[in-house]
Amino acid sequence: MAALLRYSTKAAPCDLVGTGADALIGRNIFDGSFPSPLVVARADAIKHNLATMSEFCRLHGAQLAPHAKTTMSPALITRQIAHGAWGVTVANAVQARTLSHHGVRRILIANQLINEPAITWAFDAVEQGLDLYCFVDSIEGLDRLNCVDRLDRDRAERISVLVEIGRSGGRSGVRSLDEAITLAEQASAVPSVRCAGIAGYEGVFLSAHDSAHDHANDHDRQAVQEYLRVLAASFERIAGLGLFEAGDAPVVTAGGSACFDDVVNILGPVAQNHGAELVLRSGCYITHDDGFYRRVSPLRSHPDLPSFRPALEAIAQVTSRPEPALALVDLGKRDVSFDEGLPVPLWRQRRGKRVAVPNSWRVSRLMDQHGFLSVDPKDELAVGDLVSFGISHPCTTFDKWTHIPEVGDDGTIVAVVSTEF
Repeated sequence: MAALLRYSTKAAPCDLVGTGADALIGRNIFDGSFPSPLVVARADAIKHNLATMSEFCRLHGAQLAPHAKTTMSPALITRQIAHGAWGVTVANAVQARTLSHHGVRRILIANQLINEPAITWAFDAVEQGLDLYCFVDSIEGLDRLNCVDRLDRDRAERISVLVEIGRSGGRSGVRSLDEAITLAEQASAVPSVRCAGIAGYEGVFLSAHDSAHDHANDHDRQAVQEYLRVLAASFERIAGLGLFEAGDAPVVTAGGSACFDDVVNILGPVAQNHGAELVLRSGCYITHDDGFYRRVSPLRSHPDLPSFRPALEAIAQVTSRPEPALALVDLGKRDVSFDEGLPVPLWRQRRGKRVAVPNSWRVSRLMDQHGFLSVDPKDELAVGDLVSFGISHPCTTFDKWTHIPEVGDDGTIVAVVSTEF
Protein backbone atom coordinates (compact mmCIF):
# COMPACT_ATOMS: atom_id res chain seq x y z
CA MET A 1 0.00 0.00 0.00
CA ALA A 2 1.27 3.45 -0.89
CA ALA A 3 2.14 5.54 2.15
CA LEU A 4 -0.06 8.42 3.21
CA LEU A 5 2.31 11.36 3.35
CA ARG A 6 2.54 14.03 6.02
CA TYR A 7 4.64 17.13 5.96
CA SER A 8 5.19 20.18 8.08
CA THR A 9 6.90 23.49 7.54
CA LYS A 10 6.36 24.69 11.10
CA ALA A 11 9.11 25.92 13.34
CA ALA A 12 9.62 24.13 16.63
CA PRO A 13 9.90 26.94 19.20
CA CYS A 14 10.93 24.64 22.03
CA ASP A 15 13.86 23.41 19.96
CA LEU A 16 15.08 27.01 19.66
CA VAL A 17 16.06 27.04 23.32
CA GLY A 18 18.31 24.03 22.80
CA THR A 19 16.39 21.46 24.79
CA GLY A 20 13.74 18.83 24.32
CA ALA A 21 10.10 19.46 25.14
CA ASP A 22 10.07 17.26 28.27
CA ALA A 23 12.99 19.16 29.77
CA LEU A 24 10.93 22.35 29.72
CA ILE A 25 8.51 21.15 32.38
CA GLY A 26 9.03 23.07 35.61
CA ARG A 27 10.66 26.05 33.94
CA ASN A 28 8.98 29.44 33.78
CA ILE A 29 8.27 31.17 30.49
CA PHE A 30 9.29 34.48 32.09
CA ASP A 31 12.76 33.32 33.15
CA GLY A 32 14.36 35.26 30.30
CA SER A 33 15.50 32.27 28.24
CA PHE A 34 12.50 31.80 25.93
CA PRO A 35 12.29 33.22 22.42
CA SER A 36 9.66 35.69 21.35
CA PRO A 37 6.95 35.30 20.21
CA LEU A 38 5.65 32.33 22.17
CA VAL A 39 2.18 30.80 22.16
CA VAL A 40 1.13 29.17 25.44
CA ALA A 41 -1.93 27.31 26.69
CA ARG A 42 -3.42 28.03 30.10
CA ALA A 43 -3.70 24.73 32.00
CA ASP A 44 -6.59 25.72 34.26
CA ALA A 45 -8.67 26.94 31.30
CA ILE A 46 -8.17 23.67 29.41
CA LYS A 47 -9.14 21.65 32.48
CA HIS A 48 -12.25 23.80 32.96
CA ASN A 49 -13.30 23.54 29.30
CA LEU A 50 -12.91 19.76 29.20
CA ALA A 51 -15.10 19.34 32.26
CA THR A 52 -17.68 21.88 31.08
CA MET A 53 -18.22 20.29 27.66
CA SER A 54 -18.42 16.84 29.21
CA GLU A 55 -21.13 18.07 31.54
CA PHE A 56 -23.03 19.77 28.68
CA CYS A 57 -23.15 16.46 26.81
CA ARG A 58 -24.28 14.61 29.93
CA LEU A 59 -27.08 17.08 30.58
CA HIS A 60 -28.34 16.83 27.00
CA GLY A 61 -27.86 13.12 26.39
CA ALA A 62 -25.38 13.73 23.58
CA GLN A 63 -22.12 12.05 22.64
CA LEU A 64 -19.00 13.98 21.64
CA ALA A 65 -16.54 13.25 18.85
CA PRO A 66 -14.45 16.44 19.01
CA HIS A 67 -12.93 17.56 15.74
CA ALA A 68 -9.24 16.80 16.11
CA LYS A 69 -8.17 19.22 13.38
CA THR A 70 -8.49 21.99 15.99
CA THR A 71 -5.38 20.83 17.86
CA MET A 72 -4.06 17.66 16.16
CA SER A 73 -2.43 17.09 19.52
CA PRO A 74 -2.47 13.46 20.68
CA ALA A 75 -2.01 14.55 24.31
CA LEU A 76 -5.04 16.86 24.25
CA ILE A 77 -7.12 14.37 22.28
CA THR A 78 -6.31 11.67 24.84
CA ARG A 79 -7.63 13.99 27.54
CA GLN A 80 -10.82 14.57 25.55
CA ILE A 81 -11.34 10.81 25.34
CA ALA A 82 -10.65 10.50 29.08
CA HIS A 83 -13.46 13.03 29.64
CA GLY A 84 -15.92 10.72 27.92
CA ALA A 85 -15.60 11.45 24.20
CA TRP A 86 -17.41 8.79 22.13
CA GLY A 87 -14.76 9.09 19.42
CA VAL A 88 -12.72 11.63 17.50
CA THR A 89 -13.55 13.49 14.28
CA VAL A 90 -10.95 14.20 11.60
CA ALA A 91 -11.01 15.91 8.22
CA ASN A 92 -9.24 13.30 6.13
CA ALA A 93 -7.47 9.95 6.06
CA VAL A 94 -4.07 11.48 6.84
CA GLN A 95 -5.36 12.83 10.14
CA ALA A 96 -7.17 9.55 10.81
CA ARG A 97 -4.02 7.53 10.23
CA THR A 98 -2.00 9.82 12.51
CA LEU A 99 -4.43 9.43 15.39
CA SER A 100 -4.92 5.71 14.89
CA HIS A 101 -1.14 5.35 15.35
CA HIS A 102 -1.63 7.07 18.72
CA GLY A 103 -4.20 4.52 19.82
CA VAL A 104 -7.50 6.25 18.99
CA ARG A 105 -9.94 3.41 18.28
CA ARG A 106 -13.07 5.20 16.99
CA ILE A 107 -12.66 7.83 14.29
CA LEU A 108 -15.20 9.73 12.22
CA ILE A 109 -13.88 11.16 8.95
CA ALA A 110 -16.09 14.16 8.20
CA ASN A 111 -15.63 13.77 4.45
CA GLN A 112 -15.97 11.21 1.69
CA LEU A 113 -13.10 8.80 1.15
CA ILE A 114 -12.18 9.24 -2.52
CA ASN A 115 -8.43 8.61 -2.79
CA GLU A 116 -7.72 4.92 -3.45
CA PRO A 117 -4.62 4.63 -1.20
CA ALA A 118 -6.62 6.27 1.58
CA ILE A 119 -9.52 3.85 1.05
CA THR A 120 -7.16 0.88 1.09
CA TRP A 121 -5.61 2.15 4.34
CA ALA A 122 -9.09 2.62 5.82
CA PHE A 123 -10.13 -0.98 5.13
CA ASP A 124 -6.83 -2.26 6.50
CA ALA A 125 -7.31 -0.19 9.66
CA VAL A 126 -10.85 -1.48 10.13
CA GLU A 127 -9.59 -5.06 9.82
CA GLN A 128 -7.06 -4.24 12.55
CA GLY A 129 -9.82 -3.08 14.92
CA LEU A 130 -10.43 0.60 14.11
CA ASP A 131 -14.10 1.59 14.37
CA LEU A 132 -14.24 3.90 11.35
CA TYR A 133 -17.04 6.14 10.09
CA CYS A 134 -17.00 8.37 7.02
CA PHE A 135 -19.45 10.51 5.06
CA VAL A 136 -20.92 9.71 1.64
CA ASP A 137 -22.88 12.21 -0.42
CA SER A 138 -23.02 10.60 -3.87
CA ILE A 139 -23.40 7.29 -5.64
CA GLU A 140 -19.98 7.95 -7.17
CA GLY A 141 -18.40 8.27 -3.74
CA LEU A 142 -20.12 5.12 -2.55
CA ASP A 143 -19.01 3.26 -5.69
CA ARG A 144 -15.39 4.11 -4.94
CA LEU A 145 -15.66 2.33 -1.60
CA ASN A 146 -17.25 -0.65 -3.35
CA CYS A 147 -14.92 -0.66 -6.39
CA VAL A 148 -11.67 -0.55 -4.45
CA ASP A 149 -12.94 -3.34 -2.23
CA ARG A 150 -13.71 -5.60 -5.20
CA LEU A 151 -10.30 -5.00 -6.74
CA ASP A 152 -8.51 -5.82 -3.50
CA ARG A 153 -9.91 -8.84 -1.66
CA ASP A 154 -12.86 -10.11 0.32
CA ARG A 155 -13.06 -8.28 3.61
CA ALA A 156 -14.73 -9.40 6.79
CA GLU A 157 -14.95 -5.91 8.34
CA ARG A 158 -16.79 -2.91 6.97
CA ILE A 159 -16.61 0.85 7.10
CA SER A 160 -19.62 2.64 8.59
CA VAL A 161 -20.96 5.32 6.26
CA LEU A 162 -23.13 8.29 7.17
CA VAL A 163 -25.30 9.86 4.47
CA GLU A 164 -24.33 13.52 4.41
CA ILE A 165 -27.24 15.95 4.08
CA GLY A 166 -26.49 19.40 2.67
CA ARG A 167 -28.52 22.30 1.39
CA SER A 168 -28.36 24.68 -1.53
CA GLY A 169 -25.64 27.23 -0.86
CA GLY A 170 -24.02 24.98 1.69
CA ARG A 171 -21.01 22.74 1.44
CA SER A 172 -21.01 19.04 0.52
CA GLY A 173 -23.97 16.71 1.07
CA VAL A 174 -26.99 15.61 -0.95
CA ARG A 175 -29.40 18.40 -1.77
CA SER A 176 -32.75 16.62 -1.42
CA LEU A 177 -34.52 14.02 0.69
CA ASP A 178 -35.05 11.82 -2.37
CA GLU A 179 -31.31 11.81 -3.03
CA ALA A 180 -30.63 10.94 0.60
CA ILE A 181 -33.06 8.02 0.52
CA THR A 182 -31.61 6.72 -2.75
CA LEU A 183 -28.09 6.93 -1.37
CA ALA A 184 -29.09 5.17 1.85
CA GLU A 185 -30.73 2.42 -0.20
CA GLN A 186 -27.57 2.00 -2.27
CA ALA A 187 -25.36 1.98 0.83
CA SER A 188 -27.52 -0.74 2.36
CA ALA A 189 -26.76 -2.93 -0.67
CA VAL A 190 -22.97 -2.45 -0.69
CA PRO A 191 -21.28 -5.35 1.11
CA SER A 192 -18.16 -3.41 2.08
CA VAL A 193 -19.98 -0.76 4.12
CA ARG A 194 -22.76 -0.48 6.68
CA CYS A 195 -25.31 2.31 6.45
CA ALA A 196 -24.97 3.73 9.95
CA GLY A 197 -26.79 7.08 10.00
CA ILE A 198 -26.75 10.62 8.68
CA ALA A 199 -24.46 13.63 9.08
CA GLY A 200 -24.48 17.35 8.46
CA TYR A 201 -22.72 20.58 9.33
CA GLU A 202 -24.69 23.65 10.29
CA GLY A 203 -21.75 26.04 10.73
CA VAL A 204 -21.53 26.76 7.02
CA PHE A 205 -24.75 28.77 7.32
CA LEU A 206 -23.17 31.26 9.73
CA SER A 207 -21.93 34.37 7.96
CA ALA A 208 -21.43 36.74 10.90
CA HIS A 209 -17.70 36.17 11.33
CA ASP A 210 -16.68 39.69 12.20
CA SER A 211 -16.16 41.73 15.33
CA ALA A 212 -19.31 43.78 14.81
CA HIS A 213 -21.47 40.88 16.02
CA ASP A 214 -21.74 39.53 19.55
CA HIS A 215 -23.64 36.47 18.36
CA ALA A 216 -24.90 34.87 15.20
CA ASN A 217 -27.47 37.27 13.75
CA ASP A 218 -31.13 36.29 13.60
CA HIS A 219 -31.06 35.47 9.90
CA ASP A 220 -28.07 33.16 10.31
CA ARG A 221 -29.58 31.48 13.36
CA GLN A 222 -32.83 30.88 11.51
CA ALA A 223 -30.88 29.36 8.60
CA VAL A 224 -29.04 27.04 11.00
CA GLN A 225 -32.24 25.94 12.71
CA GLU A 226 -34.05 25.40 9.42
CA TYR A 227 -31.18 23.25 8.18
CA LEU A 228 -31.16 21.19 11.39
CA ARG A 229 -34.88 20.57 10.97
CA VAL A 230 -34.12 19.23 7.48
CA LEU A 231 -31.56 16.88 9.05
CA ALA A 232 -34.11 15.75 11.62
CA ALA A 233 -36.78 15.07 9.00
CA SER A 234 -34.29 13.22 6.80
CA PHE A 235 -33.18 11.00 9.65
CA GLU A 236 -36.76 10.15 10.62
CA ARG A 237 -37.70 9.30 7.04
CA ILE A 238 -34.67 7.09 6.39
CA ALA A 239 -35.01 5.39 9.79
CA GLY A 240 -38.71 4.83 9.10
CA LEU A 241 -37.82 3.01 5.87
CA GLY A 242 -35.56 0.66 7.81
CA LEU A 243 -32.45 1.63 5.83
CA PHE A 244 -30.06 1.86 8.77
CA GLU A 245 -28.46 -1.46 9.53
CA ALA A 246 -29.86 -3.28 12.52
CA GLY A 247 -27.60 -3.91 15.48
CA ASP A 248 -25.61 -0.92 16.68
CA ALA A 249 -27.52 2.30 17.36
CA PRO A 250 -27.69 4.57 14.29
CA VAL A 251 -25.82 7.86 14.41
CA VAL A 252 -27.00 11.38 13.70
CA THR A 253 -24.15 13.87 13.86
CA ALA A 254 -23.71 17.61 13.48
CA GLY A 255 -22.42 20.40 15.63
CA GLY A 256 -19.55 22.79 15.22
CA SER A 257 -18.49 24.97 18.14
CA ALA A 258 -20.93 27.81 17.55
CA CYS A 259 -24.44 26.28 17.54
CA PHE A 260 -24.26 22.97 19.37
CA ASP A 261 -27.17 24.15 21.53
CA ASP A 262 -29.42 24.24 18.47
CA VAL A 263 -28.14 20.79 17.50
CA VAL A 264 -29.14 19.18 20.79
CA ASN A 265 -32.47 21.03 20.92
CA ILE A 266 -33.54 20.02 17.40
CA LEU A 267 -31.81 16.69 16.79
CA GLY A 268 -31.81 15.43 20.38
CA PRO A 269 -35.51 14.46 20.53
CA VAL A 270 -35.30 12.73 17.14
CA ALA A 271 -32.27 10.70 18.20
CA GLN A 272 -33.95 9.74 21.46
CA ASN A 273 -37.15 8.64 19.72
CA HIS A 274 -35.21 6.30 17.44
CA GLY A 275 -32.65 5.01 19.94
CA ALA A 276 -29.89 6.78 18.01
CA GLU A 277 -26.64 8.33 19.14
CA LEU A 278 -26.56 12.11 18.75
CA VAL A 279 -22.88 12.89 18.18
CA LEU A 280 -21.56 16.45 18.40
CA ARG A 281 -18.32 17.24 16.55
CA SER A 282 -17.37 20.49 18.34
CA GLY A 283 -13.60 20.93 18.53
CA CYS A 284 -12.71 24.51 19.46
CA TYR A 285 -14.22 24.33 22.94
CA ILE A 286 -11.03 22.81 24.40
CA THR A 287 -9.18 26.13 24.22
CA HIS A 288 -12.05 28.45 23.25
CA ASP A 289 -10.75 31.92 22.27
CA ASP A 290 -10.91 35.68 22.90
CA GLY A 291 -12.56 36.44 19.56
CA PHE A 292 -15.12 34.69 17.38
CA TYR A 293 -16.03 31.81 19.71
CA ARG A 294 -16.15 34.06 22.76
CA ARG A 295 -18.84 36.04 20.92
CA VAL A 296 -20.92 33.15 19.59
CA SER A 297 -20.48 30.28 22.07
CA PRO A 298 -23.76 28.73 23.28
CA LEU A 299 -22.35 28.79 26.81
CA ARG A 300 -22.14 32.58 26.97
CA SER A 301 -25.34 32.51 29.04
CA HIS A 302 -26.23 28.91 29.78
CA PRO A 303 -28.55 28.53 32.82
CA ASP A 304 -26.71 25.55 34.29
CA LEU A 305 -23.11 25.77 33.06
CA PRO A 306 -20.27 28.31 33.21
CA SER A 307 -18.81 29.82 30.07
CA PHE A 308 -15.77 28.33 28.42
CA ARG A 309 -12.48 30.08 29.20
CA PRO A 310 -9.95 31.20 26.60
CA ALA A 311 -6.79 29.11 26.97
CA LEU A 312 -4.45 30.25 24.19
CA GLU A 313 -2.25 33.32 24.55
CA ALA A 314 0.44 34.65 22.26
CA ILE A 315 3.17 36.55 24.10
CA ALA A 316 5.25 38.98 22.06
CA GLN A 317 7.75 41.78 22.63
CA VAL A 318 7.58 45.36 21.55
CA THR A 319 10.28 45.85 18.93
CA SER A 320 9.58 49.45 17.99
CA ARG A 321 7.45 52.46 18.86
CA PRO A 322 8.09 54.59 15.81
CA GLU A 323 5.07 56.86 16.36
CA PRO A 324 3.30 57.95 19.57
CA ALA A 325 0.12 56.01 18.69
CA LEU A 326 1.84 52.96 17.17
CA ALA A 327 3.92 50.11 18.52
CA LEU A 328 5.30 47.16 16.59
CA VAL A 329 5.45 43.69 18.14
CA ASP A 330 7.23 40.58 16.87
CA LEU A 331 3.98 38.70 16.26
CA GLY A 332 2.56 38.11 12.81
CA LYS A 333 0.61 35.89 10.44
CA ARG A 334 3.23 33.17 10.76
CA ASP A 335 2.48 32.93 14.49
CA VAL A 336 -1.24 33.39 15.17
CA SER A 337 -4.70 33.14 13.65
CA PHE A 338 -6.03 36.01 11.60
CA ASP A 339 -8.77 34.40 9.49
CA GLU A 340 -11.60 35.04 11.99
CA GLY A 341 -10.34 38.23 13.59
CA LEU A 342 -7.08 39.80 14.70
CA PRO A 343 -5.38 39.11 18.06
CA VAL A 344 -6.79 40.84 21.14
CA PRO A 345 -4.34 42.65 23.52
CA LEU A 346 -4.71 41.38 27.09
CA TRP A 347 -1.85 42.58 29.31
CA ARG A 348 1.57 44.26 29.34
CA GLN A 349 4.52 43.15 31.43
CA ARG A 350 7.76 44.96 32.30
CA ARG A 351 10.37 43.69 34.74
CA GLY A 352 7.94 41.11 36.09
CA LYS A 353 5.09 43.56 36.70
CA ARG A 354 1.95 42.72 34.73
CA VAL A 355 -0.96 45.12 34.13
CA ALA A 356 -4.09 44.87 32.02
CA VAL A 357 -3.93 46.97 28.88
CA PRO A 358 -6.47 49.72 28.10
CA ASN A 359 -9.56 48.60 26.19
CA SER A 360 -8.62 51.06 23.45
CA TRP A 361 -5.56 49.04 22.37
CA ARG A 362 -6.13 47.32 19.06
CA VAL A 363 -4.14 45.23 16.62
CA SER A 364 -4.79 47.07 13.38
CA ARG A 365 -2.73 44.96 11.01
CA LEU A 366 -0.59 41.83 10.81
CA MET A 367 2.29 41.17 8.45
CA ASP A 368 4.22 37.90 8.28
CA GLN A 369 6.33 38.64 11.39
CA HIS A 370 5.05 42.03 12.61
CA GLY A 371 1.94 43.16 14.44
CA PHE A 372 0.75 46.78 14.36
CA LEU A 373 -0.55 47.76 17.78
CA SER A 374 -2.56 50.99 18.04
CA VAL A 375 -2.21 52.67 21.42
CA ASP A 376 -2.88 56.05 22.98
CA PRO A 377 0.14 58.39 22.76
CA LYS A 378 0.05 58.78 26.54
CA ASP A 379 0.09 55.03 27.25
CA GLU A 380 3.18 53.59 28.85
CA LEU A 381 4.74 51.08 26.45
CA ALA A 382 8.43 50.69 25.64
CA VAL A 383 10.68 48.59 23.44
CA GLY A 384 11.27 45.25 25.15
CA ASP A 385 7.96 45.16 27.02
CA LEU A 386 5.99 41.94 26.80
CA VAL A 387 2.43 42.09 25.51
CA SER A 388 0.03 39.16 25.67
CA PHE A 389 -2.65 38.61 23.03
CA GLY A 390 -5.73 36.45 22.98
CA ILE A 391 -6.50 34.84 19.64
CA SER A 392 -9.59 34.34 17.54
CA HIS A 393 -10.15 30.84 16.06
CA PRO A 394 -7.75 28.38 17.71
CA CYS A 395 -7.42 25.95 14.77
CA THR A 396 -5.17 28.18 12.71
CA THR A 397 -2.96 29.04 15.66
CA PHE A 398 -2.34 25.41 16.61
CA ASP A 399 -1.25 24.55 13.07
CA LYS A 400 1.62 27.07 13.26
CA TRP A 401 3.35 25.53 16.28
CA THR A 402 5.03 22.17 16.83
CA HIS A 403 5.20 22.59 20.62
CA ILE A 404 3.04 24.78 22.86
CA PRO A 405 3.91 25.08 26.57
CA GLU A 406 0.97 24.48 28.88
CA VAL A 407 1.42 26.82 31.82
CA GLY A 408 0.05 27.62 35.24
CA ASP A 409 -1.06 31.10 36.23
CA ASP A 410 2.48 32.16 37.16
CA GLY A 411 3.95 30.95 33.84
CA THR A 412 5.43 27.68 35.10
CA ILE A 413 5.32 25.00 32.41
CA VAL A 414 3.30 21.96 33.55
CA ALA A 415 3.22 20.13 30.21
CA VAL A 416 4.17 20.62 26.57
CA VAL A 417 1.48 20.18 23.94
CA SER A 418 2.88 18.74 20.72
CA THR A 419 0.95 18.91 17.44
CA GLU A 420 1.03 16.58 14.45
CA PHE A 421 -0.49 18.35 11.46
